[in-house]
Amino acid sequence: MTDSLNPTPDTTADPAGPPDETDDSSRFGPVPVRYRHDGWTPDRQLEFIEALAECGCVDEACTAIGMRRASAYALRRRPDAQAFRLAWEAAANVAVTRLSDAAMSRAINGVPVPIFHHGEQVGERRHFDERLTMFLLRCRDPARYGKWLDRMETRQHQDGPVAILSFRTGRMLRAAWRAFDAALRGEPVPPPEPEPVDRGRPEDEAG
Repeated sequence: MTDSLNPTPDTTADPAGPPDETDDSSRFGPVPVRYRHDGWTPDRQLEFIEALAECGCVDEACTAIGMRRASAYALRRRPDAQAFRLAWEAAANVAVTRLSDAAMSRAINGVPVPIFHHGEQVGERRHFDERLTMFLLRCRDPARYGKWLDRMETRQHQDGPVAILSFRTGRMLRAAWRAFDAALRGEPVPPPEPEPVDRGRPEDEAG
């Protein structure tokens, strides 16, 4: 006789037979298990997926719906649980996005670290994890901080930054004076100067 107080789901095949093979397996469909009020009912499967997307932790999601972690993995391993597995992975991906947001917040705002004196907390300081910051920059802005730059050979004139700053300052002043002069004349602001075209080095063109 089945113990009705045992929270382990009944993994006996559904008496109605296997699911229709024409169903779209990419959509979430509850695993067809025999109904038990304390088992993996369709509603409870949906609650688990929603909880997993919210917290990202299988243990926490199981606790939230009153089920055991082992029974969740047993349900996931069932041959007819493909839709459930896909929904599980989708929920984990949503949780990873939230984890990324939390990591970004820690990199920008730091984390509080308590300061103790003679066994008592007297304050706190902010710790900024530079390794976390660099990791996020490499992943989110690879064009400027990606690892591929480590393999690039850089060549720049020693006065390059100063020359670029002088060039940009001159363009800014010309634009400001043109706008100022147009305003005095009651004319619309002139369009910005076109950016110069980089034609490469003369030796590149010769080659």
